[in-house]
Amino acid sequence: MLEKIGKEHNSFLAQSVADKKVLVIVPHEDDEINVAGSIMYSYVHKGADVYCAFTTNGDFSFSAATRMDEAKRALTVLGVKNIIFLGYGDTSNNYKGGHLFYAEQRPVESPSGHNETYGSDIALDYAYQKHKKHSPYCRSAFRNDIQELLLDIQPDIIFCVDLDLHSDHRAASILFEEAMGKILCRPNNMYRPTVFKGFAYCTSFGALKDFYDINIRSVLLPSPREDVIIDKSLYTWKDRVRIPVLPACRGHFLRHNILYKALFQHASQSAALHAVRIANADAVFWQRRTDNLVYQARIAGSSGDYQRVAEFNVLNIRDIDSKAISFTQYLWSPKTNDTKKTVSFHWDKNVDIAYLEIGGNVENTGRINKIEVSFSNGSKYILGPLPKAGNLLHYRLPAVQRTDACQLRILGTEGTDYGISTVGLYSCQFPENLEIPYIKIMCENEFIYDYIIPFSTRECQLSVYRYGTEEDVIYHLQENSKSQITDSGKVIFSSSDQVLYVRAELKTHPGIYDEVCIHRVTGSYIKRINFLQRIEAALLDFYLRKYRKYTHIRHKYLKQI
Repeated sequence: MLEKIGKEHNSFLAQSVADKKVLVIVPHEDDEINVAGSIMYSYVHKGADVYCAFTTNGDFSFSAATRMDEAKRALTVLGVKNIIFLGYGDTSNNYKGGHLFYAEQRPVESPSGHNETYGSDIALDYAYQKHKKHSPYCRSAFRNDIQELLLDIQPDIIFCVDLDLHSDHRAASILFEEAMGKILCRPNNMYRPTVFKGFAYCTSFGALKDFYDINIRSVLLPSPREDVIIDKSLYTWKDRVRIPVLPACRGHFLRHNILYKALFQHASQSAALHAVRIANADAVFWQRRTDNLVYQARIAGSSGDYQRVAEFNVLNIRDIDSKAISFTQYLWSPKTNDTKKTVSFHWDKNVDIAYLEIGGNVENTGRINKIEVSFSNGSKYILGPLPKAGNLLHYRLPAVQRTDACQLRILGTEGTDYGISTVGLYSCQFPENLEIPYIKIMCENEFIYDYIIPFSTRECQLSVYRYGTEEDVIYHLQENSKSQITDSGKVIFSSSDQVLYVRAELKTHPGIYDEVCIHRVTGSYIKRINFLQRIEAALLDFYLRKYRKYTHIRHKYLKQI
């Protein structure tokens, strides 16, 4: 009965990116699916050259060969052929031997007994492939390997793990940002990839088991926890980037889902048990702009460590082991006796500034209430207060400022330990390296594709998610429909329409569009789908738990799986 709305019915999913390189960076073998499984599958089908890089060998409990082989098989399911293993140790939180994150130059020994990168008969480690020499297990080597990898591949789009609970995730996130920052701050740097950061746990592996519903759910806002940083600093839920997914990543039944099939290959981790948490109607990330003009500026300040406002690593962490995340030494805080309280940016030639972002304290100890932004051309603007929890103040300038210098001056504060965590100065509101803008039709803030509702429903309010555009949309129904849709997206159903196609497109750019199919079905049909879903959920759960037991018995007694 159900008509498939596939990749050809959304301009983003249908867009060819055959000239693009996409790189996914994750710590452990199985995190590639937790973080970006649907993303990799989509970009393979969009024609991109997709790479996946693992920072560790996943060798805490199982051998590197086992984890590498599982990763290769999982990525083959998704169509990814370019796989890189940096070869560092899989470490646990509070590991008594110490994490390489804390060892800048001196190598540490990983739980598997290695103090340098290594590979297996499945694949060699990246450093040995490149230099015929392994890298030591230390922070500087890890960061340098990531930097070399980025410059070797020069991906157009990067998806990288963010600050999850696990120490390896936090280390990969922070050291990637340090490596990316070094690249962006090179003199006359022209490499500015599109960067997205995403979580493997709170929005995926550790999310609710919400797959089995009559309509696939979008990623839900995680519950507040001490290890979850959503709605702090850059990570406001409303500013998340939501990316639509292809039909193979959704549907009613898990056994047909491409993500389940890929997760099943990670038998050592029993990863398929978590497919009910991972498969969603969207993939959620936070974009980190690389076109920030401050990266190419000379910076001066009246006091304090003012260079911090121009770091790509916005939220510094010294302790990656504790469950609660504590941000330390991430602010520029002028000294108490500083009467100027200024930080300024200078360029060798004029730049255009049209849009700015300023972040303050994550903690509630202090806050900047008023700040003056001035330019060398004489223009001045008074802004404030900075949002709480370190959230960014976004401001589109009334007129583009052509200037060779910009100064921020703190005019009013409250509390103590106030400061600025980051400054973004941009030539345009949306990133210059942005892919084409896209839109996605929603109902009750959920992405919809083949959308099922009871036949008795008389009205349905639709809305549109926009990425990279603020332009108005117009809605259309198929020509033979007797139903109606208003300019605001309210669908008023005719009693004769059982299947309804809805198209939304930008008013002045109809090539940017989305189409969905609304199915009005009987209550008995919905009950039938729900019953079959319950049967599948019970059978799969039983099978996967038995398979997990079998897998671990094999590993215990045969030392291999």
